[in-house]
Amino acid sequence: LLDEEIRWKLQKLREAKRAALKKKQEFIMSKPQEAPPGKPSPLKVAAKMVGSKPLTVQVVKQYSRPKALGERWQVQGGLLEPCPPLFVQQIKPQETVEGQRCAFSCLFHGHPQPTVTWYNNDKPVGRIQGTAVHTTGCCSTLTFPSVLPQHGGTVTCVIFNPLGTVSTSAGLHVRQRMPAYKYTKKEKEEMKVEEKKKEEKVKEEKREKEK
Repeated sequence: LLDEEIRWKLQKLREAKRAALKKKQEFIMSKPQEAPPGKPSPLKVAAKMVGSKPLTVQVVKQYSRPKALGERWQVQGGLLEPCPPLFVQQIKPQETVEGQRCAFSCLFHGHPQPTVTWYNNDKPVGRIQGTAVHTTGCCSTLTFPSVLPQHGGTVTCVIFNPLGTVSTSAGLHVRQRMPAYKYTKKEKEEMKVEEKKKEEKVKEEKREKEK
């Protein structure tokens, strides 16, 4: 059921991106072309010919990408428009016992590919011993191979790209492991007596069977 929900969300994202791309292409096709540098545009020339006032054109400021990122991102099947990062599946609270393995996972989307950073109690996990991060494509997992008491608290995942930053947080509750019960000297002696009684009883049963 969870996989179907994720696929449905990704399908909605693809449809939204296709609709935005189509709308942008229609806008570009309908927008009048600008004249070369140094020459007046056709609109200004027409205004001067009829003796009217110069026309006022409203310019909509669009997102400007850094040159290092390129004009567009080429992917299989066509050009991919930029998209701010977002979580398709956020991390969930965990409860575990000290010494057990524990993992937090999330699914995300965004272009350019978002950078992922994990935190445990506001500290980057790279500085915390006993943690491991594995990120592939649109999935990232933080693993505690052996949870320690100091790991308990808050786990946060932050993803960002040039278009924005988002985060998701969840709690980690660590229960202490119950210490092994230690028998007293008197209890150990009583246990030895009981064991001897059992052994004697077994020997008596064998003697009766032999008779």
